[in-house]
Amino acid sequence: MKRILFPLALLTTLSLSAQDLVQVSYGPSYKNQTYYQLSDDATASLDNNTWDIAFTTYGENIAGIHLNESTVTFGDEAVLYLAPSTNFDDPILVADLSERLYNDEKSWDYGAFNSTRDVNDPNDVGWGYLDAGTGKITGDLVFVLRFKNGSYQKLQIVSLEQGVYTIKHADLDGSNENTLTIDKANFTGVDFAYLTLSSGQTLPSIPIDWDLAFLRYAAPNDDGAGGVIQIMSSGVLSAPGIEVAQANFVDPGDVEFADFEDSLSTDIDIIGSDWKTFNNTSWLLVNDRAYFVKTENGSVWKLVFVDFGGSSTGNVIFSKELIVETGVGEEATFERLSVYPNPTSGDATLLFSAKNSGVTNIGLTNLYGRNVWSGNFVVNAGFNAAQLPLDNLPSGQYFAKIWLGSTLFTKKIVKN
Repeated sequence: MKRILFPLALLTTLSLSAQDLVQVSYGPSYKNQTYYQLSDDATASLDNNTWDIAFTTYGENIAGIHLNESTVTFGDEAVLYLAPSTNFDDPILVADLSERLYNDEKSWDYGAFNSTRDVNDPNDVGWGYLDAGTGKITGDLVFVLRFKNGSYQKLQIVSLEQGVYTIKHADLDGSNENTLTIDKANFTGVDFAYLTLSSGQTLPSIPIDWDLAFLRYAAPNDDGAGGVIQIMSSGVLSAPGIEVAQANFVDPGDVEFADFEDSLSTDIDIIGSDWKTFNNTSWLLVNDRAYFVKTENGSVWKLVFVDFGGSSTGNVIFSKELIVETGVGEEATFERLSVYPNPTSGDATLLFSAKNSGVTNIGLTNLYGRNVWSGNFVVNAGFNAAQLPLDNLPSGQYFAKIWLGSTLFTKKIVKN
């Protein structure tokens, strides 16, 4: 999979074997899902209520299609059902819907639409079947999506052919039928196309080469009777190609990567949601656990979670330590957002590019999510430079935040 590289000069702000505190946020009431990059603490957030389905855009025959399971606190969930008929033209009654489908929390290659696949048949992708001779995947199932607002539509993934998904959807009685397409070629270098079904539009792609996703999702749990129950959890999933090892019952400050290197896994839920528990009054963090995260360029980071704000702030604070550093000297091919100078002893400048002109808000928060400054900024199409007034702020870590379209960008700043 092709992935975007950021300038490795950004890694110079980190020193090998030096710990660094990082804050990433779901937002109040878990409003957003936030994608995070280890090398420079860049983040990008998507509002949970702005899209419905995510289509994998990497790999020639990867055909993962994911339901947006993320939800705000006590918010209505989107629900995917397998329809009682494989004929798209058949009307469907809500009373006949029973088989609920969930995303696979082990791999991004498979989502809720793939959950019916025969794992022993490599040509079965769940929603359809691959013709190995032509390379075309033809849909053979019908699904029903209950949106977060309580409305329903039936849909079918008609095909994936030469990198183009074809989807049709309609009301349950067959009215208001619509067909749309998503071309993987329009999403080069990114992992997913995020679709809003009602408008047929895709959101701007995640603009960073993310390593970890902080989001709400349905996680399987033991129901106490030998079965499995799906519970909505706030957790952390790793990106495609990222390897993670969990170190249990250790002193997080002294644990060595060499002792857990053999347990590295590409399962995306190794970090998951169980690094914290709720005791009916407050969140408690597991204090004898660390995680080792190996990125695609071979760098290894140690993460230890130290604070969680729950639904009131959505803030997560963890320490990170660069254990193994690789990739120095590789050519940088992309830069979207940066702060200069960083670290700074006075003011700093936020540098970014934008596709469209307009007015946006830029803010500064401290390590604990408290706003210390904000202001409006006139954005020009192309390159922009915005002044950040840090000169009168005390030393410490701050986060510059800017909305561009529906995406929130965050950059960490160190004030000396």
